[in-house]
Amino acid sequence: MPFTAIALGLGGAAESDTPDGDEELARPQRVQRFGAYAAATDPDGRILLTRIAAGYPGAGRWHLPGGGTDHGETPEAALARELIEETSQHGRVTGLLGMSHRYDPSALGPEGVPIDWHVIRVLFRVSIEVPTEPSVTEEAGGSTAEAGWFTLAEAKALNLTELAATAVDRVGAEQAR
Repeated sequence: MPFTAIALGLGGAAESDTPDGDEELARPQRVQRFGAYAAATDPDGRILLTRIAAGYPGAGRWHLPGGGTDHGETPEAALARELIEETSQHGRVTGLLGMSHRYDPSALGPEGVPIDWHVIRVLFRVSIEVPTEPSVTEEAGGSTAEAGWFTLAEAKALNLTELAATAVDRVGAEQAR
């Protein structure tokens, strides 16, 4: 499901916490999400990254494949779905690298609607044993503009999100052992 204000239940406008809708006292909608992300590599040690689409927080930066879980969906199932939608890759979870969160009380949703954003993230180690040319297959309006394979040196030179930089460092530490 694309990450849009409507999909998040925002209806395209910030909701007011005040009974009379007083704009000065209006607060952004509080949104919490649980996401699963992949530190995915191929047999050559390249890492799979996705570029955030225009109109989304972090637009233009390189991130990890993954995203929010749907209601009732396990993190592993969500990750498998997101890998296919965002990169056309099939992978195997080989471990858990960690959990983190990000809180931004003044974030803007894709339509420019203010949201009080909190995401809890689980980072999985994923092996892509038969890599192919990545391509984005999710519906139009999705948050992924493109995907690509990168050596760790190439990835470190990119404009990475904090989560992607963490994954690149952890994969590099694994490969150095």
